[in-house]
Amino acid sequence: MPARILSSLLSVLCVSAALAQPAREGEGPHPVDRLLAAVNGRVITEGDLELSRTLADVLRLGRGDPVSTWEADLQRLIDLELLRQELSSFAAGGAEEERLQARLEDLKKVYAEIGGLGFLLGRLGLQETELIRYLRLQVTILRLIDLRFRPFAEISESEIDAYYSGKLAPELRAAGLPAPPRDQVAADIRNILIEERINAAMDDWLQNVRANSRIEFFIDLAARPEAGA
Repeated sequence: MPARILSSLLSVLCVSAALAQPAREGEGPHPVDRLLAAVNGRVITEGDLELSRTLADVLRLGRGDPVSTWEADLQRLIDLELLRQELSSFAAGGAEEERLQARLEDLKKVYAEIGGLGFLLGRLGLQETELIRYLRLQVTILRLIDLRFRPFAEISESEIDAYYSGKLAPELRAAGLPAPPRDQVAADIRNILIEERINAAMDDWLQNVRANSRIEFFIDLAARPEAGA
């Protein structure tokens, strides 16, 4: 699974930052409704952005993703909205629902030691249905990747050789480590190169979708302060 694609699109502030803020009584998950942008006429508010960031916090616990900026999070939310619009004709099948349920069960196991997923969602002012919608978007994106990009991500033996001799072996030697035999790591190298090719193809596709979409901003991004964002 090309995890870096989703990591790039969905990762935001670490969950510890969200947990550090006490929930205010009577406040929902997205109390602010300032307009930020519009994507082909679909408005994105500051509440949408905060909800997206909080949901991503729940999913990224323990992954070590770098802290993101407010503007980068908005750009990712725009990309997600573009993907959502492109995927409107993709009906979730049985495999996607199974993947969604498996991801939900994984999260429940991860959070079991700190009171459970339900406790965390309540602490953050979220509903499980909001998390499920977010997870469904993830698995649908993965379906798009499998159908549109993976079939064309063929890797040749010569490409594996080039990666092994030009990148992997030199990096290991520079670190004072022995390089394993080429055939021992060939399958891992193939998976790395497939992921890189899929990421590049999806990035190009998404840039083309952006270029052919109407994206409007209602705020001055340059004037947005990062402090407390």
